[in-house]
Amino acid sequence: MIVSRFAPSPTGYLHLGNARTAIFSYLFARHHGGKFILRIEDTDRERSSKEFEEMLLKDLEWLGLEWDEFYRQSERFELYREYAHKLIESGWAYPCVCTPEELEAERKKAEEQGVPYRYSGKCRLLTLEEAKSKGLAYTIRFRVPEGETITFEDLIKGPISINVDDFGDFVIVRSDGTPVYNFVVVVDDALMGITHVVRGEDHIPNTPKQILIYRALGFEIPKFAHLPVILGPDRSKLSKRHGAVSVKNYREEGYLTEALFNYLCLLGWSPPEEGKEIYSKEELIQLFDLKDINSSPAVFDAQKLRWMNGVYIREVIPTDRLAEYLEPFLKKAGYEFDREYLKKVLEKTKDSFETLSEAVERLKPFFVDEVSFSEEAKAILENETTLRVLEYVLSKIEEGELSAQRIKEIAKMATKELNIKAKDFWHALRAVLTGELEGVGVDVICDVVPKDRVMGRIRRVLTVF
Repeated sequence: MIVSRFAPSPTGYLHLGNARTAIFSYLFARHHGGKFILRIEDTDRERSSKEFEEMLLKDLEWLGLEWDEFYRQSERFELYREYAHKLIESGWAYPCVCTPEELEAERKKAEEQGVPYRYSGKCRLLTLEEAKSKGLAYTIRFRVPEGETITFEDLIKGPISINVDDFGDFVIVRSDGTPVYNFVVVVDDALMGITHVVRGEDHIPNTPKQILIYRALGFEIPKFAHLPVILGPDRSKLSKRHGAVSVKNYREEGYLTEALFNYLCLLGWSPPEEGKEIYSKEELIQLFDLKDINSSPAVFDAQKLRWMNGVYIREVIPTDRLAEYLEPFLKKAGYEFDREYLKKVLEKTKDSFETLSEAVERLKPFFVDEVSFSEEAKAILENETTLRVLEYVLSKIEEGELSAQRIKEIAKMATKELNIKAKDFWHALRAVLTGELEGVGVDVICDVVPKDRVMGRIRRVLTVF
């Protein structure tokens, strides 16, 4: 069975690049009918926090990633100690009592000589009993065989070879007893039955170290697939200077989970159907294959994501679900409404905004009794022609129903009876009903907003201006 995992560290918000990694790993497992495991890698006690873990889980759930098993590394320390002891007993690891000052001196010497730094190995012959008897703090290092070249077949990058002399003996347990990433990730992946490790290409240098540990512990080595980085528009690594880069940012901005999921899938993955861009999660599970991932970096385009979000709002998401998504945004703004009214508004207006946060301001005229006026709207409202139009409209709608069709009929009559241009009529009504000179169509407002609310706005303006 195919088993993949996503293993984030709770040291910050879920970055778009990590979210894409999680999605690709999830799609790969689901495509093959396998398992998807979520593992929180929180061995770094200083940088890890419960707050970030909770946010990671919230973002992953929001993206629709269901995991089959869940683990925290901080709850598995006894297990890691057991395997560290096995490595010491078999001669693959040893205690190192070198002080930070000694190691820094080694680094400086290597720098002066113009060679890459690697640990000298001065503690290689030290036994655990001797280290303990000295009463000194010690780390545990993995004993790297000299001169070997580790080669593995990356499912995205192809064959990769790295000589172990590039890094030398490395620490697997810190002096405070906490295990190090390259060690615990091997123990966990092996015991959890991970068959495929899908992760960012920044982990390529870690892979030979991990392969050595797999061998030393007699574990089966999984297949590796290292994803290329995501670049910003300037082709540098995507970062905060390019704008929002976390899932939290886009969730709070009112991007839809379906749209962000869809867009991230297209960053570096080429679907078999050329030209198609909108896919459901079910379609993506059916189509996704690691062999279709490009080995070159993908460029993040915020405008393309915004466009796709708009497509989902206008054409893909059913009105019921869109209303469910939008409701908390509107309630946070203090708007009062019922679900049926909201659905009625969305049926007429969902082509007028591209994010849910944008909808809050754009749809304001449908949910408030009084609107605030921009300077441009005030200038229109102070015009004598505007006041004539408003008085005329009020007289026509006091009796009977108000609708889009009715207001269009009134507009035709007003142009003749008041001897005005059509644009003067619509500008006047738009200013009084929305407080702006652009936005949702006036006829749409008149078709949805209760008549008494429309009349109230007109009367207020006639009183004030």
